[in-house]
Amino acid sequence: MTDEERQLLETTARSLLKLKEDTTDRMNGIETVLLALFHARGRTDVALALLKVRADLLKLKGTPSAYLSSFIERAVPREPKN
Repeated sequence: MTDEERQLLETTARSLLKLKEDTTDRMNGIETVLLALFHARGRTDVALALLKVRADLLKLKGTPSAYLSSFIERAVPREPKN
């Protein structure tokens, strides 16, 4: 195996591992959102509160969820600036 082939293989392996991590984060985030909605029994304000708590706990553990943080950011209406 040439150095070029080895480098290509390493780059591909790193890319696949990154894709796996991103996909796992997204799936865990989706599951968390669905569970929060289920537990909130249709009350979106309660669901968002549950999601914020979960996101904060993940941050405290040192394993924040990019998907969950992004979802919350998009779901919470922003207050207009004066």
